[in-house]
Amino acid sequence: MNKKINSMKKMPTMDLKKLIQQVLAGVPWQTKLQPTLSVEHVPYVLHEPAILSGYRLLHRPWKYYLFSLFQFHNETVNVWTHLIGCFIILHKMYGYVNEFTFNVDHVLTTLLLFGTTCIVGLFTSAMVHLLHSKSCYIHFVAFMTDYIGATICSFGSGISGIYGSSDEAFYHVMEPFYITLLFVSSYLNFVNLCVAKLWYGHDPHNLNRKYMFIIGMGMQATINAAPFLPRYSDCFYDDQCSIASLNYLTAIQIIFVLEALAFAAHQPEKKWPGKFDIVGHGHQIFHVLIVINHVLQLDCMYNDHVSGIIDHSKPNGMLVLVTMVTLYVAKGITLWYLTRQVPGCLRRVKRAVAKAEHEAERLAHDSKKE
Repeated sequence: MNKKINSMKKMPTMDLKKLIQQVLAGVPWQTKLQPTLSVEHVPYVLHEPAILSGYRLLHRPWKYYLFSLFQFHNETVNVWTHLIGCFIILHKMYGYVNEFTFNVDHVLTTLLLFGTTCIVGLFTSAMVHLLHSKSCYIHFVAFMTDYIGATICSFGSGISGIYGSSDEAFYHVMEPFYITLLFVSSYLNFVNLCVAKLWYGHDPHNLNRKYMFIIGMGMQATINAAPFLPRYSDCFYDDQCSIASLNYLTAIQIIFVLEALAFAAHQPEKKWPGKFDIVGHGHQIFHVLIVINHVLQLDCMYNDHVSGIIDHSKPNGMLVLVTMVTLYVAKGITLWYLTRQVPGCLRRVKRAVAKAEHEAERLAHDSKKE
């Protein structure tokens, strides 16, 4: 009798389990939590320093990587930080359009041009981090595409420097040549980043690639900062000027240095490998700092306009836009050519990995003999 009662109690439980299994089986795979891989199960070129898990599967359909936007893996935060950054920039641009008019407020042109370059850079980066894991070849092509967005954004920072925060004397001397200088420096920086990726990108632990990145972006940042740096000396010798008026510009430069450190240091994951695979690793911090810097640059231009500091600035919006589009096309053509060098880079990877494995086997064999 007791056995019969126990079996009757178990039946609803068993039916419930079957019902749950049927419901789960009917749920589209895109909404299910997908498995990830440890670092040992992904190709060497996809390794990230001190990131030991959270890698997505390779050679899946494109929709797998698109829907991974809603999954937990080691690129999730990288994607969302920049997507959220896009919405923040768009919201601020919408506010500027409602507040200013093109004919009266020349700063609106600068704000919108710089905001556009920010959105291009952030959205490109988000898509690259979302899709690059499909294959080793896609990984290389995707990150060289990311450099287009990053250097277009650097071009925009130069625009904000000359038209949104510049020293008046510098502006009148350099403005006729500055757009050309930005075009050339941004293009060369893009080539530098791609060459660094092709030469050293097959080894994620090679610091030479990081050094080339930092030097290239550092030179671009110096050109971008040149228009407003004289304001520091002018303010220092002007008794009526408070150095606090340059707080935004100072914060922007400090955060840029922190960006470089976060990009190169890979902390805190190197200190505690495996502890920050999904949330908290250095590249995610780098992404957050980029968004903060963009917002501060917009706020800096806004405040300098309201205070009348950049009344001398008269941006030629059409010239800047045409230059920016030309730059984008030139980088796209260059990228198309450089993608043909990726197979050679992957062959170097294969040889290097085979050599390392052979050396490891030899050492293991020698140790057994001893």
